[in-house]
Amino acid sequence: MISFLFLSACGGSNSGSSNSSRETPQEETSTPNPNAGKVSLWIRSGGYDAAVFLPADYGTDPNAKYPMVLSLHGFNGSVLNDDHTEVGGDRTGFIKQVWETPLAQSFPGIVIAPDVYPADRDENRLWNHNRLKDLIKDALAVYQVDPDKITITGHSAGSLAAQEFALRDKDLIAGIMPGAFDTIMKVNSCSVEDLPIWAFGNSSDVIFQPASWKSFSFNIQDCPNYVGTFTLTIEENDCGHDCWDQHWERSDVQEWLVNQSN
Repeated sequence: MISFLFLSACGGSNSGSSNSSRETPQEETSTPNPNAGKVSLWIRSGGYDAAVFLPADYGTDPNAKYPMVLSLHGFNGSVLNDDHTEVGGDRTGFIKQVWETPLAQSFPGIVIAPDVYPADRDENRLWNHNRLKDLIKDALAVYQVDPDKITITGHSAGSLAAQEFALRDKDLIAGIMPGAFDTIMKVNSCSVEDLPIWAFGNSSDVIFQPASWKSFSFNIQDCPNYVGTFTLTIEENDCGHDCWDQHWERSDVQEWLVNQSN
C-alpha cells in the first residue's frame, strides 16, 4: 500500500534539564525502575554510548516486553554531553519527544538514542552499521525489549543509517521512518520486501529531495514481493532542513513507531 501526505506549518521543540543517572540491567521487582519515565545514560564499552528512555511502568512486570524505537540524530547532532558523563547535548532526534515532556508518562515504548561521537570526538560523524547492529543486540540483552517490535527513525545522517539498516539487516527490525534526506534505497527497492516504511521531509529542504522518494514509491510498487506499507509525508513550508520535531510530535507517528511488528 502506497500513501502520500502533504502537510504545512513549522515544528516546535521541547526543553528541559539533563538527567545524569546511569541505567543498569532490569531486576525483577514489582515497583517501577528508578529511571522509569525518564531519560538516563547508558555507557557501553567499545560501542555507542546512548541516552535511554524507559516507559513510566518499566520494572513493574519483569516479564513484560516493550516496543523499542532506535532514535538516530543527524550530522553534528548529539544526545550526550561532550565527555559522555550525562545525557543532554542538543537533544536531537525522536527521543526529544519523551525527554521531560508530558508524553513521557504515557509513551509505551523504550527509546534508545545513541550518540555517534565517542567521548574524545575523534571519529567519523556518520553512523556505522555494525555498531548500530551491536547496540540493538545489547539492548535485547539489557532491557525488556520485544524483539519483534523494533523500529528505527532518524533524520539527515540518521535517515541514511536507517535506510542502510533496512537494506542490510531488515529481519532485525519491524519498520523504518527515515526523514530529511533523499533515498539510497531506490536501486534496491525489492530487497526490503514487506518492511513498512514511512519517509518524511520538507519541500523547502535543499538536502531532502521529495522527488527521490516519489520515484522510490513507483519502484516499490513494481516489486511483486512488497506487501508492506510505504508512506511519504512532505511538509509544505519554509523550515528548510529543520522540521523534524513537527513530524515526530504527531500522535499517529508516535503510534506507528511502537505498533509495527515482525
